[in-house]
Amino acid sequence: MEITLKIEGKDRTFTTDFISARMVRRTIEIARELNFENITPEELDSLMDYIVVLFGGQFTRDELYDGLPSQDLLPTIIGCINEVVGQVAEATRGEGKK
Repeated sequence: MEITLKIEGKDRTFTTDFISARMVRRTIEIARELNFENITPEELDSLMDYIVVLFGGQFTRDELYDGLPSQDLLPTIIGCINEVVGQVAEATRGEGKK
């Protein structure tokens, strides 16, 4: 999984290839609780913190807010959630084939 942010005028790409079981649990919580059509500023802060933790603290919440283009905000959040959930679904599908 990767994300590109503009930090100090330069594009910086961050990647993560390890998603802990705790992050899967947090992702499920987020997916169940959020209404993206009526999101509060506090919920948005929580989502940004989730992405920071998901990427292992390679950047701050402020760097994420300031470095992510506005049109990419919701697609990035949804993409991160879908990628985590998708990896779990893929692993589960593999178990059924054994």
